[in-house]
Amino acid sequence: MKTVWTFTNKKELDKNQFIDYFERKVFRTIRKHQLLPKNKIFTLKKSQDINTAVLKQILETKFQVKLLPSREGTYRSATKPNTSTTNLSSEAENIFKKIIKGNFGHKTKPSPLLNLSDKEIELYAKLKNIKGTKRKENKKIQNLFKKFLTKNQDLEVNILNAQNQIIPQNYLS
Repeated sequence: MKTVWTFTNKKELDKNQFIDYFERKVFRTIRKHQLLPKNKIFTLKKSQDINTAVLKQILETKFQVKLLPSREGTYRSATKPNTSTTNLSSEAENIFKKIIKGNFGHKTKPSPLLNLSDKEIELYAKLKNIKGTKRKENKKIQNLFKKFLTKNQDLEVNILNAQNQIIPQNYLS
């Protein structure tokens, strides 16, 4: 089988192994952070982005999923999305942006895609033929990340872990 993903520890995954790894990671994150809604219906903000499309397809294998119109600020409390599509790359970028501005109190809200990077999500979408738009990256932050990535390939994970060590878990609740 052809290798589609190689981890930093040199372990390689073919297409089917990667799809299984990716889906298991999403469901493991849901369990770990207790993200399953009481009514077992996930509601997402309707969007054309790749994160929403991927998450919707994965969740629909086991749960009911509703897409809500993406009118900013017009949700009634009963109809707000109960699940975020934020991923590891966007969250690391947000944390780094806040740190540069001197704000160390950034709260990370758990999301099913929180432990998956843009690269992993884009590869999964490609393998499953899921269409969607890529998120816009902050060029300034990405240039800084590129300088660090040569020495630390797990930079995004390390940023999230460091932030979780700075801010106590009970602060996130």
